[in-house]
Amino acid sequence: MALGRDFWPEPVAASNEQHLERLMDRFRGALVGVAIGDALGAPLEGGATRDRASLSGWVDKPPEPLRYTDDTHMTLATARSLVECRGFRVEHMAETFAANYEREPWRGYGAGPPQVFEGLRAGKRWDEVARELFGGSGSFGNGAAMRVAPIGLLHCCNPKRAADVAREAAQITHTHPVGEDGAALQAAAVAELVQSASGNDLDASKLLEHLRQIAVTRRFRDLLDSVASLGDVSQATIVRELGNGVEAHRSVATALHAFLRHRDSFSDAILFALSLGGDADTIASMTGALAGASLGVSAIPAPWVTGVEGREELLALAERLLELAVGSEKDLG
Repeated sequence: MALGRDFWPEPVAASNEQHLERLMDRFRGALVGVAIGDALGAPLEGGATRDRASLSGWVDKPPEPLRYTDDTHMTLATARSLVECRGFRVEHMAETFAANYEREPWRGYGAGPPQVFEGLRAGKRWDEVARELFGGSGSFGNGAAMRVAPIGLLHCCNPKRAADVAREAAQITHTHPVGEDGAALQAAAVAELVQSASGNDLDASKLLEHLRQIAVTRRFRDLLDSVASLGDVSQATIVRELGNGVEAHRSVATALHAFLRHRDSFSDAILFALSLGGDADTIASMTGALAGASLGVSAIPAPWVTGVEGREELLALAERLLELAVGSEKDLG
């Protein structure tokens, strides 16, 4: 794939005001869902699996403050760049990431992205720095996948294009094929869920088959097969088969399973993701993006929505992304 291409959204066919309202609910749900899963998972990061019932009290009284980490921080930067450029410009997004990090470097960034940002500030090209990481193999962490919900929203009428843009955006920090594949699959899933039936009416088999067609690595195709075959199994089985780590191949499919397992309830999907331990904030953040894109912000517990840091900006960016997606500058409410 050629590096550095620009991508512009194809207009979404919003047939009536009711359709627009549904899209707005889902756009808002996806972005707010990212931050809620991230903030709820932050205190649990690196921990062991736990009884999901022990977390149920968080639905009505979440821990305070609901402060997000680098997952949401980079998602916000992604959305800002898409809005400012009215589409994807890789150089602009790379610079936005670097400036975002310099303002708030304490958000919990891993080792890789700051090295990229420092390289950019030293005058290196964006497409050179990330390739130098990990002995030249590039990162296969989940940092590219955790931030791509805005790309899925903007290209919700074309999940394949969402995947292509996500791969390009991933290469700013993650150049390993597995890291790119994780980002592409997460973005494509968000895109498809925005336009699909929700709850128990969602055709999970169709979604998984579409994602399998997008996956380019054998590792992710095998993981998607596992997601399709796993039922209501134990947490230990999920961790063994799908993972709960910081690697893309040990978290992206896990988030997808958590969502599909509780596709009719945002809170149940998030609580299950949190109960898996490990990289809890990122897995729950990606789960929140999927559940929010499918069910909408109206399905998220009110204490989570009102308490999460960055809510107003997330809602405003969701509105701007929808305006771009439908090709309209009018106020969508």
